[in-house]
Amino acid sequence: MKTNLTNNLLRSSINLLVTGILVMASCQKPTEVDPTDDPTPGTAETGTVTKTSTWNGTSTVGAHEAASDYVWNASDVVPIKLNGTSITIGGAGATASGSVVTITSAGTYSLSGSLTNGQVIVNAKDAVVRLILDGVNIHSSVNAPVYVKKAEKVVLVLADNSTNVLTDAANYTYDVPADEEPNAAVFSKSDLTIFGTGTLDVTGNFGDGIVSKDGLIVKSGNITVKSADDAIRGKDYLVINDGKITIDAKADGLKSSNDSDAALGYVIIDKGDISITSGDDGVHAETSLTINGGTVSILKSYEGLEGQAITVNAGTIHITSSDDGINAASTARSGNTLTINGGYMFVDANGDGLDANGSIVMTGGVVIVAGPTASNNGALDYDATFNITGGYLLAVGSSGMAQAPGTSSTQNSVLIGLTSAQAAGTVINLQSGDGKSLFTFQPSKKFQSIAFSSPGLTNGSSFSVYTGGTATGTATDGLYQEGTYTSGTKFADFTVSTAVTKVGTTGGGGR
Repeated sequence: MKTNLTNNLLRSSINLLVTGILVMASCQKPTEVDPTDDPTPGTAETGTVTKTSTWNGTSTVGAHEAASDYVWNASDVVPIKLNGTSITIGGAGATASGSVVTITSAGTYSLSGSLTNGQVIVNAKDAVVRLILDGVNIHSSVNAPVYVKKAEKVVLVLADNSTNVLTDAANYTYDVPADEEPNAAVFSKSDLTIFGTGTLDVTGNFGDGIVSKDGLIVKSGNITVKSADDAIRGKDYLVINDGKITIDAKADGLKSSNDSDAALGYVIIDKGDISITSGDDGVHAETSLTINGGTVSILKSYEGLEGQAITVNAGTIHITSSDDGINAASTARSGNTLTINGGYMFVDANGDGLDANGSIVMTGGVVIVAGPTASNNGALDYDATFNITGGYLLAVGSSGMAQAPGTSSTQNSVLIGLTSAQAAGTVINLQSGDGKSLFTFQPSKKFQSIAFSSPGLTNGSSFSVYTGGTATGTATDGLYQEGTYTSGTKFADFTVSTAVTKVGTTGGGGR
């Protein structure tokens, strides 16, 4: 039987993305691909870029960026040379005491060299400070190698062709004991921006890697963070505009953690190449999490993406999680939302694949879920509604809690419950009456239920479900695109007549 995916959306999306896809099951490192051309959030007005996020219907704007942040005169740069145990300053605005340099005035400062046990401190109230890291290696056994006490904002510039290494110790002496601060290798009490084409290698042996107690923007750069707690954290927000980011965190990978203001605590990923290994959430937002593009590869996590309102508009996302792959959740336990408008997502979850303590909306994109094997979780899990109006959804997992999109959806779905669990590697095929395959899929773990939705499930059309057999061609995340399917055992025939067609024995679903 010729495998021919009739869903044009699936074909075009996979063909565009296949060369950059990370096959999560093999735990390979991500392949670098050209990022998408999605615009960064916000608008430029009189030289100021404002960051905008919508949460609970309210637009929140913070004037963090300005066009002038990324432009400076070379003649105004103050050189600071790090000499192991001493520091040489070639201009005004900074002072040195032993192996500690303190910047007290607005301006642009270029740092080079190394400190075996030192610090760069910014203590410049209401000032815009630009720190150019041009080949530095700074270790501190006291607390943060880079510590912003006071400033309006700090722009950390990674100079072209430079490699910069910042490392802290496993034990800290707090500057503010009551607040237990600083607690990261790069710690800022003010707005912080990271920008440039150079490399930044941060090791947070004590706690976090990079932290801003206000807003944090990663504009660009080649950034690697290894941390004993969270890797990259902004309190009010974390915005990733671009860059190549590699994370190995004992706790959360990317995080925004303002839990006192409902308009803040959000994460936005516009584009870039992001690879995370984490002990807790791959990406955690206290409020909203928005992905507008880029490549996000979460190689290991407890939960992959978590936030109260999660929106995926574009991008290539791969998630491996020991619990839920995507979890729209909050302490309220209801009213949370997961919205999928585009992009390509593959979720390999031991818990729920897509989980919403509230509702799911899907209008486009490609979503493939290799869900749980235990009956107390499901490939799909939602409490309120799942309204699908477009896109391609294939969710495979256990049968005890199996769900399909809701009956109010305008795009049809089918929920297939097999008589018994199928072994990992067993091919499952769905084909129309004239022999055209809607999917040929080979899950990497055992399964008993399949939830599927695509524009190809038109009313009045007849289909057949097969298990076993063999497939040739190219498989991306277990899903075959072209090639030939040789039939195994027919499980069932069915005709689509409603928004949700149930075939075989289907489970209870939901909480």
